Amino acid sequence: MVLGIVVAGIAIGYLAQSICRPSEGAQVEADQDRHPWDGLQQLADQGEWAQLWWAIPETEWRRLKDAGPVVLAALTGCCWLIFTLQALQVSGWRDPRLWLALVGVPVGVLSIWPTLFFIFWQEHVWGLEQSLSLVAGLRYFVLGVGLREELAKLLCLLPLMPFLLRLRSELAALLVSGCVGIGFALEENAGYFAGSGGSDAMGRYLTANPFHMTLTALVGLAVYRGLRSPRDWGAHTVAVFLLVVFAHGLYDAFIVLPALAEYSLLGTIAFVLVVYQFFRELRDARAKRPDMVSLTANFLCGVSLVTAATFVYLSATAGCTTAFNVLAQGVLGLAVMVYLFLREMPETMVRV
Repeated sequence: MVLGIVVAGIAIGYLAQSICRPSEGAQVEADQDRHPWDGLQQLADQGEWAQLWWAIPETEWRRLKDAGPVVLAALTGCCWLIFTLQALQVSGWRDPRLWLALVGVPVGVLSIWPTLFFIFWQEHVWGLEQSLSLVAGLRYFVLGVGLREELAKLLCLLPLMPFLLRLRSELAALLVSGCVGIGFALEENAGYFAGSGGSDAMGRYLTANPFHMTLTALVGLAVYRGLRSPRDWGAHTVAVFLLVVFAHGLYDAFIVLPALAEYSLLGTIAFVLVVYQFFRELRDARAKRPDMVSLTANFLCGVSLVTAATFVYLSATAGCTTAFNVLAQGVLGLAVMVYLFLREMPETMVRV
């Protein structure tokens, strides 16, 4: 199955290279819109916070008007959504868990709105600006990136919490919250793919998508437990949120800050620990029953689909040679991530 999907993607990629060519007009237009946040920055400088809030959706819409990266981001999000729906063990179309999970994705997309607002607000009110120095950089990534993104996702998740409390299901709380993270990553990826030409689709699929999904899932589960039993779980909820914010910020800091470059393995360890904790909660919450299609097969199908689709897109925009080079480096570099997920699946094929 995996090889068949990849081979089909390669064949379609060669076809796409021969019939698709980016137009010069489209490139000129893209260059003109390279800095769509200039208007938002001007509103923030003037302290027009209400106008800034309402200007964000239109600005984001214009920034993501290129259909190619949006479709590629939607595919990566859909693959993780399908994985989540299977892990949720829905019983049918009338199962409220199914609809809550589906609603969670657009809710996560909307969480980009407050996130972008927090970017400008923290910059002007807190004085948080990106820095490559160690102390200022850590402050920016933890109190800036980690705090605002996790807080924005949590604020958008809270309206779904009453429905989750009525279901009295930790599995639903974990995975519906994870769907909010998937929606956030979907919108974020569209911007990254537009900037990279889609070359980092595989990396984002195996890092950003599951990282946002698992972080939000763990926060959502902690909040669910805290609301169910504030006395027993209240302090735990606060601790989990703070740890998630720290792990998120630390992961980004190890990627960006030069002073931490030689310790980048620690960022990967933070990622692994978050994913490990997510799968531990998932294994405990799922009913022990066989699936017609295993979660492992579901994951491998998603990996191969994203690989094939990325090859097709890169072939159409940059040529097959570039597509081969980009994907060869990406697949080799991300082999450890694939192993990690195969190792932690509830019915894994990997025992070592």
